Amino acid sequence: MLKEYIDIGYTPDETDFVCEYHLEPASGISFEEACNHMAGECSIGGWSDISHLSPKLAEKLKPHVFYINKKKHIVRVSYPQDLFEFCSVSQIISTVAGNIFNSKMMTRLKLHDMTFPADPVSELWGPKYGIGGIRELAGVYDRPLVISTVKPKIGLDPATHANVAYQSFVGGCDLVKDDENLTDQKFNRFEKRVELTFKARDDAEEKTGERKMYMCNITAPTCEEMIRRANFISNIGGHYVMIDTISTGWSSLQTLRDVTEELGLAIHAHSMSHAAFTRVGEHGISLYLITKLARLVGLDQLYIGNIADKVHENKKELMALHDCCVMDKVKSNEKMHILSQNWDGIRPTFPVVSSGSEPALIPELMKIFGKDVIIEFGSAIHTHPIGTVSDARACRQAIDAVLAGTSLEEYGKSHAELQAALNNGM
Repeated sequence: MLKEYIDIGYTPDETDFVCEYHLEPASGISFEEACNHMAGECSIGGWSDISHLSPKLAEKLKPHVFYINKKKHIVRVSYPQDLFEFCSVSQIISTVAGNIFNSKMMTRLKLHDMTFPADPVSELWGPKYGIGGIRELAGVYDRPLVISTVKPKIGLDPATHANVAYQSFVGGCDLVKDDENLTDQKFNRFEKRVELTFKARDDAEEKTGERKMYMCNITAPTCEEMIRRANFISNIGGHYVMIDTISTGWSSLQTLRDVTEELGLAIHAHSMSHAAFTRVGEHGISLYLITKLARLVGLDQLYIGNIADKVHENKKELMALHDCCVMDKVKSNEKMHILSQNWDGIRPTFPVVSSGSEPALIPELMKIFGKDVIIEFGSAIHTHPIGTVSDARACRQAIDAVLAGTSLEEYGKSHAELQAALNNGM
């Protein structure tokens, strides 16, 4: 059995999958020993010696640990593409970030990033719509889009839910969505909520003359039920579905992407639960890689965080996540543990920023992200001193002020809703 995988100076082939890890060996284990074990466990090795693999095939499939930085605990491994099922994100992650996390030979391990070669990128569809397609669906081309999440996130009956959506639409929101844990509970059944909220959407379009979109959460116990719910939304005239990404899993997301190709639906992805894997800086899987996988799978919109204090991400990380969503070629960034990636024409995912958004933050958000961002408002849009409609208007007015090159304070003098929001500390 070929046991030695450390090959410093090896140049990865353009067909290889390349991973960067943070690795901290356990007490009494050398860095090289831990690296060697990790690379083997993620490929052709195991916990003990196994002699069934032929030396010829082992030589073809073996990984190469080609870069080690003990001081910074960084290791890069190149894996031959024959180890992977190209079109299966679940299998890819199970390979490079699977059993190895159970190893007692290391105390901490984090998969920072992974470069995908051209062949698997071409087999994974990417988003159906991307930024341009979403803008065409929404009829908005020259500004950020605005989403409202119906609040409270859970506990409303279908009629009240639809009324909150209507107020958000009329106030100026382009899109309204469910929150992550609203699916098909007794107090708010899925089909009734869909029917009433789409009626509210139609009424709002007639009143405002603007196109409006409702994103209903189709997260379900089985893929079959998820597909049934997607078909229900398509049949009633919807353009979007929403899915909880981490809790449903990569295979479910890829199944949904296949279904929406035929139904013509865009996918809004809520990345709730990601912090269970991403938040610890030295252990787990990075949010950057999860964002990359979401684009490969084909999610049209993805939550990436916000600049407010509510979330863990910082501004530099958010800018990197934004670039991961929208750029066609990403350069490596050693300080941020980002590897280069050529997206080979894969459409961009529309980044969504939220969690603490308020009108007062819009100038900074647009300074960081420009126009190609979707700004999501939760509780902030429903706590305006004179109601949901007014705060939705305040959000749109804040965007208009930035586009006009005017401060919010100055613009608020002639726009009562924005002024009230600013006075209320929103």
